[in-house]
Amino acid sequence: MAAKTGSPEKISDILLLRTLVATLGERMTPPWWRTQFLTEVGMRALTRVFPRTAASAALSSLLIAARMDHDKRIGIGGRYHLFRLPAGIENEISVLMSGDEFAEQTATIVAKGRDDLIHELATMARGRKETSAEGPIRLGSSAGIADAAGVEGMATHYGHSFLTSRRAFPYFDDGVSAA
Repeated sequence: MAAKTGSPEKISDILLLRTLVATLGERMTPPWWRTQFLTEVGMRALTRVFPRTAASAALSSLLIAARMDHDKRIGIGGRYHLFRLPAGIENEISVLMSGDEFAEQTATIVAKGRDDLIHELATMARGRKETSAEGPIRLGSSAGIADAAGVEGMATHYGHSFLTSRRAFPYFDDGVSAA
């Protein structure tokens, strides 16, 4: 069963979550992925090459590294995570990434410090409590990715990961058993 697409608000939340996690992943010690696209220097360099679409180019480029990292840990084929979502959701995210609002939001995120970004993750988690875990964590069916609980669950686990340096990889699936 393919995941349904969500409301425009939830798709926007997923894009914000993706941008926050991507940015924090670059800033961790050691970094989760060795890119510098969502840093002030990276954004300046990309703005010279892509003056109107630098934010979109930055996240799209970083997405490749983050997707590969998550795919190695979670697997592919009926499994979805923040950096590999069902096609319908990815298409809706692409549309949002082409807007001026995304560019402004990304500039604001890049300018923030690590603690402020982690606080934004906690806000997105809406006080949800989960046991801190490491490794792949199944959050449910792919139909729930764009639900409030799906977004909150991902934000909660990524927030714990950044606070504890114990990497969690939240994912959803099409009903296949987790191996």
